[in-house]
Amino acid sequence: MDRVARLPCACCGCYGVQVHHIRETMGMGQRASNWLVIPLCPSCHTGPKGIHGDRSMLKIIKADELSLLADTMRLLAIGAA
Repeated sequence: MDRVARLPCACCGCYGVQVHHIRETMGMGQRASNWLVIPLCPSCHTGPKGIHGDRSMLKIIKADELSLLADTMRLLAIGAA
């Protein structure tokens, strides 16, 4: 997760990110995996349009959490962090 935290925001490219755990296909009682994380700036993470807000920023950038995870994995594979 440290390497993910050094990447720019997966949505807007800003630095100073928080690590977001993807809970796609998980039940309420299940703990999120530390392998399924993406870097998000505070605005894209917990802001009104962010993932924990109304999620409209995902519509704006035409992406979902899993596509952002794929982008994050590509950046980690090429050693961007």
